[in-house]
Amino acid sequence: MFMGLGRADTSKKRDKTKRHVKMSVGEANHMIFLGKSGYGKTTLMRGLVEEINIAHNMAKIPAMIIVLEKKTDHTKAEKIHEIYNTETEKSSDNKIYKKYGEWVWNYIENYIQMQNQYKEHLGMMGDFAFGVPNIIGKFYKYDDKNTFLGRQGLQPYVFPTRRFVFRPRRRKEYISMDNGWHMCKVFDGKIPYDKIPFSLLSALSNLGDQAIYAQRLKNIWEVQGIKDPDIVKGIALEYENNKSNPSATYLRIAETMYQIKNDKLFSKKDTLFTNLSTDAINVIDFSSNSDLTHEEECLIFKFLVMYAINYASQTRTPIYFVVDEVQNMLTDKNGQWAVDKILREGRSMGINLITATQYMYGLPQSLLMGASHVGIIGRLASHTDWKVLNKLIDDFEDSVEPPDPVSTYTQYEDFKKKMKFKGWFSWDKSYTDRIEFRQPQSL
Repeated sequence: MFMGLGRADTSKKRDKTKRHVKMSVGEANHMIFLGKSGYGKTTLMRGLVEEINIAHNMAKIPAMIIVLEKKTDHTKAEKIHEIYNTETEKSSDNKIYKKYGEWVWNYIENYIQMQNQYKEHLGMMGDFAFGVPNIIGKFYKYDDKNTFLGRQGLQPYVFPTRRFVFRPRRRKEYISMDNGWHMCKVFDGKIPYDKIPFSLLSALSNLGDQAIYAQRLKNIWEVQGIKDPDIVKGIALEYENNKSNPSATYLRIAETMYQIKNDKLFSKKDTLFTNLSTDAINVIDFSSNSDLTHEEECLIFKFLVMYAINYASQTRTPIYFVVDEVQNMLTDKNGQWAVDKILREGRSMGINLITATQYMYGLPQSLLMGASHVGIIGRLASHTDWKVLNKLIDDFEDSVEPPDPVSTYTQYEDFKKKMKFKGWFSWDKSYTDRIEFRQPQSL
């Protein structure tokens, strides 16, 4: 799997600077990427997901890739407009087609037309818009000779995507247009009733643990395992002496079941797990497209890990969870459970965890110890992080520069430009090398 460009290896006859990671099929290849904001962690993660998809397709080994996306990025659409206007003003169609590829430019033209038609609804691509070709990396220059993509021998490309939104805040058609159009199929993600734990019912309806209605509902829902709201109401009504004038206990249970039935996050039919695919990259959209609380996001993550463990145990399919800003998931017990479960049981089942974070503070030791490979992009956030990694990685002190502070704004700007998309990568925490990380082919 191509990771990027390193220092020239004189022992190699070809591709002296190309660096790869060998993915072990049948066991986990956990990775963690560290670095301050603004150096390209999310961009790196997008390129890594593409490379995983390509590697498995070439090897003809199906894999399930699940990406947890947290944000949309309006600057992508703005840059596409800028590039489109610049290129059409100064270049002929033939020159544009030669530079970007005719299909790529046709896509961009169609997107511009759609955005002009639906101005109020488009322009919010996700951080992981795998269905949109990366013309930004083909437009901007790395140096006098190469663009960012061209330097690495890459071209804009698109990847089939399945995107899952929850309680959508925009129409699915608009989300699809922003993230790849015909390459991005959008699903209204709904959690089936039979996956809902009683603890979630209790939290949603503020049920008191000692109240009679809570105990009765818990008995029906959790002990008896009956999780159809209509059937639950029927059973609860059987407890009543006067069915024509039921008690407050029944009414409280009925109210909770009404709330569940009318919440767009839940349904009798499963539209989430049954639509996860090995034929496309699965994006779990936790951005502003979805109307979720942080606790609900972490619970969905937990459900996905539970599903993945069951799926992997039955099919032996490699599974990759890609979690940007993983520290956010670790602030909730369900998110903690999900990460810990992958680290403890994923390795033997081929369930991989690829994470990125700005700070190591507060991260569980198991996340660092369990990572096969460690990447640093830009610079570390603190000397404390540097000291921790120095104990963890054999050749760290000899390879990685300490995060010394810059003394002027000009130094800061120069350093950020110099280290954008660059850093260090440690293979098996044994060998560390400077690297210019792989650029993504999509946006």
